[in-house]
Amino acid sequence: MDENWISAFLAHEEMEPNRTGHAALPAGPPLWGGRFASEAVRAEHRHELGLGWLYYGLARALQPRTVLSIGSGRGYVPILLAKAQQDRDAPPITFVDPSFDDDFWTEPDRVREWFASFGVEDHIVHHQVTTEEFSGTAACAELPPIDLLFIDGGHFYEPVEADFRLMSPRLAPGGTIVFHDTVSRSANPKWSGPRRLLLEIEEQDPQWQMLDLPFGAGVTVVRRRAAESRPAYLEGLGAIWADSDSTEF
Repeated sequence: MDENWISAFLAHEEMEPNRTGHAALPAGPPLWGGRFASEAVRAEHRHELGLGWLYYGLARALQPRTVLSIGSGRGYVPILLAKAQQDRDAPPITFVDPSFDDDFWTEPDRVREWFASFGVEDHIVHHQVTTEEFSGTAACAELPPIDLLFIDGGHFYEPVEADFRLMSPRLAPGGTIVFHDTVSRSANPKWSGPRRLLLEIEEQDPQWQMLDLPFGAGVTVVRRRAAESRPAYLEGLGAIWADSDSTEF
């Protein structure tokens, strides 16, 4: 991904990070991740990828074979994930969006043309269905274990809970989930479904680790605790390195 590609990406009005909740501006009040920022502040961030660097970087660093992206207004996240896969000659991502907001994702030819305008049409496979509908398809059954799951669908509790419940069991060992809108850009609690879900997960299931990044509309990275993050790991090291007084590396 070079500067020319980034400039072309951001030249699309629909990709403005302030508009999409991906600007690197503090989440929550008073700026709400850029939603109510001054024009001067918005202008400063208009030509920056913001959190897009995180999404692209995760897909490069984790080197996922299977990427599933759920939901996107105009494709900000799935396009960047597809670009990351393209740049390392990896398989296409799977993108699930039923087009409930409007009819943007309803015409396959237009969808392909949209992705082609970013040069990633061969690295995204779109399914115009809900996550629940997708879970019952042959395409889902044939999908290898998911290495990187990005959840950015409905922001009320019920849809985001369904996304997690239906797809988290399909994670590969060491798989990573990224939630968007974990700090809603609205004071209406109904729009804080992702945060409500994450608080429930944190309380009820300590197997999950979470990293909150309170920028834009909020991003939270979630993964199951690895063996190295448990107390038994240090105990095991003690058994391997018998000399407890040694400072040798």
